[in-house]
Amino acid sequence: MEFVNGKFIKHRLGDTALIYSTKGDITSFTCVPYDLVDKVNDQKLFKEIVDKRFTHLRLEPMVQIAFLGDMYKRDFSAGVTMHDAYTSLALRAFDQEVINLLGEQKIITHLRDERGINVKHIISHRDNYNVLQSEVEITNNSSKEMMLEMASSFVLSNLSPFMGENHIDKLILHRFQNYWSAECRKESVPISHYNMEDSWSSFGVKVQRIGQVGSMPARCYLPFVALEDTQNNVTWAVQLYAPDSWQIEVIQKDSAVSLMGGHADYLYGHWRKKLAPGKSFRTQPAYFTVVNGNLEEACANLTAFHDTMLTFPASEENLPVLYNEYLYTWGHPTMEKLIPQMDCAKKLGVDYFVVDAGWFESFDDSMGDWEVDNKKFPKGLKELKQELDKRGLLGGVWYEFESATSNSKVAKLHPEWLLTRDGVLINHYNRMFLDFRKPEVIDYLTDKVINVLKENGLKYIKIDYNENIGIGADGAESLGEGLRQHIQNVVAFYKKIRKEIPDLVMEVCSSGGMRHEPCFMTLGSMVSFSDAHEGPEGAVIALDLHRYMQPRIMQIWACLKPEYSKNDICFTLVKAMLGRICLSGDLTALSEEYKEITKEAIKFYNVIKPIIKKGKTVLVDSDQITSLRNLNGVARLARVSKDGKHMLCYAFAFSQPSQLVEFDTKGYKVVSSFGDGQVSDQGIITSGSRWSGTVMLLEKV
Repeated sequence: MEFVNGKFIKHRLGDTALIYSTKGDITSFTCVPYDLVDKVNDQKLFKEIVDKRFTHLRLEPMVQIAFLGDMYKRDFSAGVTMHDAYTSLALRAFDQEVINLLGEQKIITHLRDERGINVKHIISHRDNYNVLQSEVEITNNSSKEMMLEMASSFVLSNLSPFMGENHIDKLILHRFQNYWSAECRKESVPISHYNMEDSWSSFGVKVQRIGQVGSMPARCYLPFVALEDTQNNVTWAVQLYAPDSWQIEVIQKDSAVSLMGGHADYLYGHWRKKLAPGKSFRTQPAYFTVVNGNLEEACANLTAFHDTMLTFPASEENLPVLYNEYLYTWGHPTMEKLIPQMDCAKKLGVDYFVVDAGWFESFDDSMGDWEVDNKKFPKGLKELKQELDKRGLLGGVWYEFESATSNSKVAKLHPEWLLTRDGVLINHYNRMFLDFRKPEVIDYLTDKVINVLKENGLKYIKIDYNENIGIGADGAESLGEGLRQHIQNVVAFYKKIRKEIPDLVMEVCSSGGMRHEPCFMTLGSMVSFSDAHEGPEGAVIALDLHRYMQPRIMQIWACLKPEYSKNDICFTLVKAMLGRICLSGDLTALSEEYKEITKEAIKFYNVIKPIIKKGKTVLVDSDQITSLRNLNGVARLARVSKDGKHMLCYAFAFSQPSQLVEFDTKGYKVVSSFGDGQVSDQGIITSGSRWSGTVMLLEKV
């Protein structure tokens, strides 16, 4: 395969055209919907725009990597980005493989430089999914050790390839802000807001970076970016597999926008990785899609692709309803308190019963020791299992096994098992971190977690994580590499749990949603949607998260309080029907009327489960909601079944008078509904209560 100046190579993978453009010695990479490939502006691909006084336009290298000692261009980017380091500009594409496997295709482009650095740029595609996977493998074939400082998993260049000069008001940058109890808030801004256009001479680089440094990969932003060309109705979207520090950069230079990202580099995440002669390093994957459509369509492709990474025990097949006692005992469960809740939960239609934090001796002083509090559970966890079995409930307990409190036995007896930075134990106000690179730690946790679950016959584990390690840890060539290695072993321990107890239901939580990224989201059966336990903002958060994850794995709190109004009870249950229902609160304190409403809700939920499990979300609209704490406005969502024969429509209103919330339901008729509003084939009329929530099921006429 020749990479010839002024020529491009095109491939089709599914519905996507991959375009490799070569100008001079640089080869660039982009993609477009296959049906629109003939509308691509060739001048844009080869940077041949000449209507400016000064031009030094050059292609964007298809691989962005940097080594210690690399020179950087004099374009005012030093200290801002490591983009276009010497290695990136020196690599030359020289060969390409097209590999067809059963159900999968790969295009591997080989690049090298004069020093002996060899790179594989790997694009993979699975049948039936309009998503591509990008990885980069770097091999040091030189005669000396090299220090890698940046290795991006993906680069998408020449955006938008349908415009000669970008119309910067019609290119919309989409990102998802993610904070504690305020997950997945959409940020959609024209790139004109960031001044992303050429200067009079096309000189200089403009950069917008998002990312996260530490062990909570969904802090501040989710590892996601999308660029929408509203003039041509095309959207590119990317999601990173990023269990620790990561970055995504949006770069404008030479008349085009590029998206690039991967593990956080030395500049941002204090990451360096030694490559000895003959050694290789492979990046974590990035998943990207391009659609002839809007953000919702691009997001639906990415969330559907999660199916390829998910595995479930048999008990998860029918999306069972849960009860978690945390919002009843608030960290102080006892066997005496739990038995009445088990009885009530079973009568309401619950299948899983989860004991949250506090079953061990002391949350503040002995977390990490994982010894049952005999005052709370006099007969240990075996009694818990026996009581669950009597009622036909599958159950288990909460762990936060990556951490230990500073007063715990394990921390005092084995300080050498704990992570350090610059030789000092990492201690965040009584929260310390076990080093998963140490075999002794894995042996200890195998005994304290896996063996405890096995010995007591428990089939559910909620795995929480409530503090961030920060920039990194000792024990490797850089703090960032120490963190990467540690988290790699944390992920391996999650997989060890699943391997040793295959029928275990695993819930992944990190102060709610601080590990909402593809690696951690797909390690378990479910993820906690948020710590927005009781407030109405949970409805908006759950609705927004449909853009980012499959609702079948999204566990949503439904705290039922006896003091709630009937409207509030209905709203809370409808909110939870956006994903997996997790009841909480004191169920025994509910009136008989509220218990009957809850039974009715679960009965309705059992009918719509197939759409939750296998459907496609086609509408997410929460743009009216500008404040989660002072809610005012209407939010709506629509999801269609896999076969297109059924549709779910959800409407939520906050501090609003009764009104019609419309949906595009042409060709459908209402079958049933649940909530406090009225329904028709045109939409849902909200109740006018302080929180109004209704979901209706429609079928094709």
